[in-house]
Amino acid sequence: MSTRSGRRYWRNMALVIGLALLIVTIIILGLLIGLTVRYANASLHPPRIVLAQTPRAVGIDDYEDVSFTSDDGIELRGWYVPSQNGAAIILAHGYAGNRETLLPEARILAGQDYGVLLFDFRGHGESGDALVTIGDHERRDLRAAIDFVAARPDVDPDRIGALGFSMGAATIVQVAAEDDRLRAVIIEAAFGSLEETIRYRARLLGPLSQIPSVWAVKRAGVTLADIRPVDDLCAISPRPLLLIYGEDDTAIPPGTQQAMFDAACDPVERWLIPKAVHQNYTEVVPEEYESRLVAFFARTLADKEPHQYWRLKFIGVDYAAPYSWYPSRHSDCQRSSAEHQFLHGCLGAAAGQAHGEFRRSWYLSPVFWR
Repeated sequence: MSTRSGRRYWRNMALVIGLALLIVTIIILGLLIGLTVRYANASLHPPRIVLAQTPRAVGIDDYEDVSFTSDDGIELRGWYVPSQNGAAIILAHGYAGNRETLLPEARILAGQDYGVLLFDFRGHGESGDALVTIGDHERRDLRAAIDFVAARPDVDPDRIGALGFSMGAATIVQVAAEDDRLRAVIIEAAFGSLEETIRYRARLLGPLSQIPSVWAVKRAGVTLADIRPVDDLCAISPRPLLLIYGEDDTAIPPGTQQAMFDAACDPVERWLIPKAVHQNYTEVVPEEYESRLVAFFARTLADKEPHQYWRLKFIGVDYAAPYSWYPSRHSDCQRSSAEHQFLHGCLGAAAGQAHGEFRRSWYLSPVFWR
């Protein structure tokens, strides 16, 4: 082979190798972009977990299938357990979960006569399809849930609480900071900053994993810096707050527990559960978990108004008894006289359904009328 032919050969080989490398690079970049888009879409549309149980699975027979709509038109589905004491608690699940995951909490609270609303956030469970933004657009869903509960005739609008886990907890913090209709709040395993959480997950899965997550959130029109529940915690004060975290929770960045504890303002209770991870509190400390939930809401959502005595005269008998009246905020019967309420059909079962609930507190003693 001549020198000129040899040079031409190696030059052609270099071109072939270079072209092959370029093609391989393009294929790899295409795969990476495709995986990024797929991962991002998966982040915005997590797989829905089909409901496998109803409240009956935990012994709750008296419940309703309900639906309501967020202010941007997303239909939200849920279960509602009617209140027997005038107070109600909203339960908010975590990312990629559904309302069923909070049935253990519903059992505890319904057992104490609270109204309980369990609902699916947008893009989860049986609720309408929409981008999942891990705490931003979900605020609209929670506000709609508060509107739903506040309008219930069995609920005193001034006695509404909330309990949330992870994404649901982060959403509650942000909403409660602005909406004082939430009178008492329990936060479980909330992240303090979405951006910090994404960076933390990137360190676990590799630096490239951060790219699709950031891109997905931005695609949804969300600014990462806006989702910082740690900055909103103090605004819940002076309403009572209970913060619960697992000591061994690896789903959130290290130091999140202490940062959230430090950011909260009084009145606040802080509970770090030894050996607990992400959402296994009812397995690690079942009895203490139940007693703390019950004690917190019993103290913070108690009926502050003294029982009122109503005197109703029936066929020569004057019945004097202490009753509690739980009216709708917009009811025509609200706080009117006993005689007016009785004459206008505001009492009894029909009134309980239409206007509020008129309930005997503990005894009914007849005093013969003269």
